[in-house]
Amino acid sequence: MLKEQQAMLELIFNLIRGNTDHISKVDFTPQKPSFTKMPESEQRLPRSSPEEQGIRSARIMELMKELLSLNKVDIHQIMILRHGHVIGECHYAPYPENLWHITHSLCKSITGMAVGMLIEDGKLKLDDKILDIFDKSVFSIRGFQQRNLTVEHLLTMTSLVQFNERGAVSCNDWVRGFLDSPVNGTAGSKFEYNSMNTYMLSAIVTELTGESLMDYLKPRLFEPLGITRIFWESCPKGITKGGWGLFLCPEDAAKIGQLCLQKGVWNQRRLVPKQWLEEACICHVETPKQFGAYGYGYQMWMAGRPGSYVFNGMLGQNVLVYPDLDMVIVTNAGSNELFHTSLLSDTVAKYFEGDFIPEEHVRKDPVSYRKLQSFQRKTGIHDTRFPAVSCKGLKRVLWYGSESYKRKKMMLQSAGRFYKLEKQHVGIFPLIMQVFHNNFTDGISEVGFILKDRKFYFCFREGRKACMMEVGWKEAKITELDMHGEPYLVAVKGQAAFDEDGNTMLKLKFSFIEEASSRLLKIRFTDHHLELMWSECPGKDLLMTGLDSIMSEGTSSFLLDSLMEKDTIGLIDLLLDQTISPKVKGEEDDMVKDRFLREVPISLTL
Repeated sequence: MLKEQQAMLELIFNLIRGNTDHISKVDFTPQKPSFTKMPESEQRLPRSSPEEQGIRSARIMELMKELLSLNKVDIHQIMILRHGHVIGECHYAPYPENLWHITHSLCKSITGMAVGMLIEDGKLKLDDKILDIFDKSVFSIRGFQQRNLTVEHLLTMTSLVQFNERGAVSCNDWVRGFLDSPVNGTAGSKFEYNSMNTYMLSAIVTELTGESLMDYLKPRLFEPLGITRIFWESCPKGITKGGWGLFLCPEDAAKIGQLCLQKGVWNQRRLVPKQWLEEACICHVETPKQFGAYGYGYQMWMAGRPGSYVFNGMLGQNVLVYPDLDMVIVTNAGSNELFHTSLLSDTVAKYFEGDFIPEEHVRKDPVSYRKLQSFQRKTGIHDTRFPAVSCKGLKRVLWYGSESYKRKKMMLQSAGRFYKLEKQHVGIFPLIMQVFHNNFTDGISEVGFILKDRKFYFCFREGRKACMMEVGWKEAKITELDMHGEPYLVAVKGQAAFDEDGNTMLKLKFSFIEEASSRLLKIRFTDHHLELMWSECPGKDLLMTGLDSIMSEGTSSFLLDSLMEKDTIGLIDLLLDQTISPKVKGEEDDMVKDRFLREVPISLTL
């Protein structure tokens, strides 16, 4: 078994067992800055009514409404451009306007642009051999299986190198891991999606320039576009991840899409070579059916309209470019689907692909435009989505009725009470965020509730750190939460209820508003005890997709066999109950309360 496959299985096995102690094989160093401390951009895109740019306001609003109605999509933000003007922009509460958002693999297309710049400067060629670029001391004799591997193979996802996404959890030296890995066939013969191909492109930028990919692009791309609120994670060796880890505002993502429409020119200055964009945005390799029917270019996905293409990141992060319409559409979401062949993409395509042709002249429609603006404004304030947490064996819960009465009774019963939990294996971070950011939980051991100045706070201790977040009711309240030195913005919204026995219940939704993930918690209060029922979105389906990819490779190990032997529980139920939807009980403890209140600000003590 490959060591990175073994590392991934060990990680999954530890997560299932609830082991929160030193489970990562990759060194963790805090990197992420606070968004609130990043400088605002002074370069904004022009705004216009849709009608002024040949699109009807009603069509834009219908799309935005339909996306909101689709629970599976979980839309966060959408921005629509035509002729370089923003004609529609909607941030769906609790996701604030123009907050940066994780892009996942969307940033692969930006990494491809850096490669195009190096080629234009004569520092790199498509047919350059990878082994000729790096110092020979980096790899062993096994690496010579890659002797025919070229830059173009990395760009088209046809390297067939077996060191893939799992390598990010297996070791600190990803370049060595990639160059030491075997090739699963003849490079260039078929498409095999592998984020480490893009990471190696980033490593090539560093090898040839002495700069990280982020530093290389800052004066050449980001600064000319006025992109100031941006952060890109790096690996333990300081190389920009390239294929994931970029936080970018939707308007800045739209600027990059518009730059592509303008053939690489911005404010009369060429930023990206025209020839590169023409080559990157055409199909170079056919893709398997699950990846879509239109093929892959140079770190770009082809889309449904002739000549169209997509910067795509999993779970709904997209920059969709329609050259024949002179349009750019940006989306951020928390969908439970991996690639751009998804319900989100299909919904957008329904409005702007197929036989859609913009009208040459659209009469002004102030009534429809005001309705669109009103919808956008209200949707940005009121979060109408509050997905239920599915937990087995629960009695009927009464969420509806007099909300103010239930909330008041719940607050009076829970405020000032603190509980020690039986198990310490659940973190406030969703699992997907723990894995992608290599920032793993220390486990929540205590929880409590504070009511002060009519504000209600959910308190918890994760590891040794005491944390508290204000709970919003009609609107979510946003708290900046420190996780091992990295700040994350979390919007918290609550809802009170009774079960059929009259027990008080509280439902909390934690939206990590810079991310594609959310955490759901249902709490049942009984006398001096409580029960916490956790879930997260995206959840089980996504984890099972990743696990299936490991198990389908025809390898075996003691660890894998151990997992599969637990058939009395069933692998899916095991993952669901212990990892994705765990239940934890707690008992009231005044010592927990006293210790916590000593650590919180004086203004919040009871």
